[in-house]
Amino acid sequence: MEPINKYYQADRNKANYLKAKELFNQNRISECVLYYSLNHIIKSDPREQGRKGIQTFFEEMHHTWTDLQITVEHVVAEGNLVMGRSVASATNPKISGVEATDKKIVTTFWDLHLFDNEGLITESWNLIDNVAIMKQLGLDKHNAKQSNSEI
Repeated sequence: MEPINKYYQADRNKANYLKAKELFNQNRISECVLYYSLNHIIKSDPREQGRKGIQTFFEEMHHTWTDLQITVEHVVAEGNLVMGRSVASATNPKISGVEATDKKIVTTFWDLHLFDNEGLITESWNLIDNVAIMKQLGLDKHNAKQSNSEI
C-alpha cells in the first residue's frame, strides 16, 4: 500500500476542518460530527469521549449560545495536523448566575486537530480566551474583589 501524499493529506484535512466549522455554524451538528472519528478524544477536556461526546458538547454550545458563530481567521495544515485560530461571537445568555444582557460576546480560540488516514479528526486540543469572556460579562471585577478579600 502506497503512503498518502502528505500535501494531499494536509489539503484534504484542512478542507474537512473548514467544512466541519461551516456545519457547526449552521447548527447541523449530526453532519458536523461525521468529520470526527468514532473514538475521538478531546485532549484538553476530560468530558465524555468519542463522536457522541463531541456531538453532546456541540449541541450544548448551541443550546446555551443560541446565535453562536465561529469565524476561522487563520488555519494551517501540515500532514495529519490542522491548527486554527478563530473568533467566536454570540449573544450573552443567562449563565453561571449572570443574567442575559443581549450583549454580543466575542472571544478568540485556538484548536489543534489530529487527523487519521481517512481524513477524520481523532484528537482535539482547544484553548479559549476565557478572560475576554469574563471581562465582557463583567465577572472580572467580581473575581478581582474576591481575590483581594482573600489576601
